[in-house]
Parts: sequence; structure tokens; C-alpha cells
Amino acid sequence: MTQMPEKLTARDNSAVKLYRKLARSKKERYREGLFVLEGHRLVTDALRSGASFTHLFWTEEGYTRWNQETIQADLRETRCALLSNELGTDLSQTEHSQGVYAICRMPRQPELSHLIRPGGIYAVLHQLQDPGNAGMILRTADAMGLDGVIYSASCDIYSPKVVRATMGSLFRVPVCCTAALEPVLEACREAGVESCAAVVSGAAELVGQCQFAAGTAAVIGNEGNGLPAEAIAACDRRITIPMHGTIESLNAAMAAGIILWEIKRGR
Repeated sequence: MTQMPEKLTARDNSAVKLYRKLARSKKERYREGLFVLEGHRLVTDALRSGASFTHLFWTEEGYTRWNQETIQADLRETRCALLSNELGTDLSQTEHSQGVYAICRMPRQPELSHLIRPGGIYAVLHQLQDPGNAGMILRTADAMGLDGVIYSASCDIYSPKVVRATMGSLFRVPVCCTAALEPVLEACREAGVESCAAVVSGAAELVGQCQFAAGTAAVIGNEGNGLPAEAIAACDRRITIPMHGTIESLNAAMAAGIILWEIKRGR
């Protein structure tokens, strides 16, 4: 970038209005095939991972502080603009804005038959609704080097809250979203990947004492209700984390982390 980007000050500017709509509406995100990013680290992680931007915005303060890093990327196909600090505050959904915003194209998701391969390790999240959990589990999968994460009938992974919670892992881990669990389990069966339903009660193997197959998918359920009975019955095995005292269950992200760690440890 050899010159200062254009400056936007009007709240009704078309690019600003688009950012607002994408931040607020799942329907708009999927209609446009776009989602939003906020924050210097998230934006630069996306750029380094090869994400495709349609727009990149800085506030005046953000441009002074961060532009030298972000402009190193190829932004020839990206509309870059400066926002007034007031307009940036209006767009921000964080308590302490860094003054860097982007509109990003949704990556093309792999087919289940291409994602789920023999010998792979996967996290399958069914009916997960909490954005923090959805993002944290993806971040955990990134840290452990999983082969993919599948969201089945779960919250929108492109919502701003989920995207922030992934802290950039959204751009590094293969992800697939499906409306139902059965196609996921069918793809696992065809690939010889064993599906393990995480349960909190009933007959189940204790995590830490069972031997996992070379190809394993940990199936994690809803924060409040866990996996439905039909989903548990459709999986190959039941596994559970032993609890001490009167504790009955753990946060979904914490439980997923323990289970995935044990699966990786046993490889």
C-alpha cells in the first residue's frame, strides 16, 4: 500500500452498513458468504493463514498503531479504509477495541467424505450452543493437532463471539458444519473412524482407562443436556470422565479438552 487509504466518516456508508449487518445477522452472513473480524491479532492471523478479505478498516488510532504489520499482506483485492474513531467505536463489539476490523470471505468447507479419513482424530460437536465453548474447543483442537472439527446442529461458527473465541484457530483447523449428526457418523463408519459418545451417566468406559482406536471421533453434546439418547445409541462407544465427590459434569469445552487429550495421548 503506497498511499493512505480512503477515509469513511458516514454511518450510512455502504461498507460500514455491510459490516454492521454481517456482525448482527446469521442470515446476512450466509447470504453474502461473508463474516466479520475485529482486533489486530485476529485480523493478522487470518491474513497469515491466507484468508480472503473484501474490506479492511482501521480507526485513525488503529492505523497509527497497527498498519505496518497488516499492510505487508497482499491487499490488492481488498478495499482498505480509515474510520473515524467514533465510527470505529460504533462498530466495535469488544470492551477495548484495537481499531482494526475486516470483512472476510467464508472459506469453502470440505465435504465430510474428504474431511473424515482413516486414522484421523476429530471433535464432533452436536447441538452445542454456547459461542465460548464452540470457539474454545476449536482452539483446543488446533493446539492438539486434530484432523478436523465438525459442528452438527450447533451455533454459527462465523458469529463474532465464536470467531473471537477461536483466537485465529478458525483459519488453521479444517471445519465442517452439518444440520444433522447421522451423516457425520456415517462418514466415520465408512472411514473406519470409531465414534465415541461422551456421556455423564450410565454404563460407559472411563476416559484414561480405555484404549482408543487409531481413528477416533469424540462426540460432545449440548452444554445443558448432553447428547440425546438417539445420538448416544448411534455411536460406537460410550465414554465418560470420572468425577470426584458430588460433581456431575464439566463445562463442555473442559470436558472436550480432557477427552481429546486422552485420545491423543493414547496414539
